[in-house]
Amino acid sequence: MGSKDSNRRACGGERAPRVGIYGVTNVGKSSLLNRITGQQAAVVSPVAGTTTDPVRRVFEVAGYGPVIFVDTAGIDDEGSEVGRLRVAKTWQTLSEVDLAVVLLADARPSGAEQRLLDRIRANDVPYLLLPSRAADLSAEEVLRRICAAIPGEADAMPPFFGERAIVAGEVILLVCPIDAGAPAGRLILPQVQALRAALELGAVAIVVQPEQLGEALRLHAPRLVVTDSQAFREVTTLVRERCPEAEVTSFSVLLAEQKGDAAVYGAGLAAVDGLKAGDRVLVIENCSHQVTCDDIGRTKIPGWLRAYTGIESLEFTFVSGRDPLPESLSDYALAVQCGGCVATRRMVQARIRAAVRSGVPITNYGMLIRKLRGVSF
Repeated sequence: MGSKDSNRRACGGERAPRVGIYGVTNVGKSSLLNRITGQQAAVVSPVAGTTTDPVRRVFEVAGYGPVIFVDTAGIDDEGSEVGRLRVAKTWQTLSEVDLAVVLLADARPSGAEQRLLDRIRANDVPYLLLPSRAADLSAEEVLRRICAAIPGEADAMPPFFGERAIVAGEVILLVCPIDAGAPAGRLILPQVQALRAALELGAVAIVVQPEQLGEALRLHAPRLVVTDSQAFREVTTLVRERCPEAEVTSFSVLLAEQKGDAAVYGAGLAAVDGLKAGDRVLVIENCSHQVTCDDIGRTKIPGWLRAYTGIESLEFTFVSGRDPLPESLSDYALAVQCGGCVATRRMVQARIRAAVRSGVPITNYGMLIRKLRGVSF
């Protein structure tokens, strides 16, 4: 197996490629996962429908690096309502995996297996066929074929700070509010990712709360100031006054550039000014978390949108984590997606493509907040 640069993909990290294992009921998907990992990663039973929700396991492949395997339910388990729910969960994984391993029951695809392949191709997912239950292949050979089939772009992640020419020694100032919405005892993931990226560049990373920003600007001349979107207006005003040569952006906007599509998001902002009474807005949260009174997606963005447009009758629908998007996306006048700090780049972009296919304008939390809070780009 070809060697991979471990600096690009820390073990189990977000850059580890995801490989889904697909097939009909009882074809041996879970058994294959156990065989190639050498452990009881998934429950195996002759009873159909043993695998319900997708099972995700991180496995370090010698000479390659970490891979996240996703074991799924049989795609033909549709004889009951529960079975149909299992299949729906399987289809959802196609938005996150970088490679689909299709375990065929025989040498050639059956009708159900051909429909599976059609669905995989429709989702633009690269795939690897393993005929006849891969019975004649050793675990080492299966892993070799999988690693060879994983597309090179599965490892590729644009730099966190994009194309900005940040050089060693320059100051990056991170403004991290500690408020009711902040997790106890730690920073939120985008703040940690920004700090790590700054250190990797050899930059001088300085972390402050909003009330400490003025003193920090007196002591330092930052190349870049990155703030929480909620404090964007206040931070931008102060930085432009004290250090006008510094660029100001937000953690969410950086994620929009890294994982999303900044051009599509920017175009989606125009739809805000065209919202009408009774319009529906879809808010896409790519993580699962307990909702608080200061929740950015559930409380603040709806409140700011209503205040900006003057339309109290706007209706909001929320999608969390890996939950599927609504089937009738065309019913929405606007979609707003978070930065996706815990989601794969493929998953974030799959949701953008779904909105675009349905003709729904889509934008990003940080870019929307900039507009709603009166900060020009």
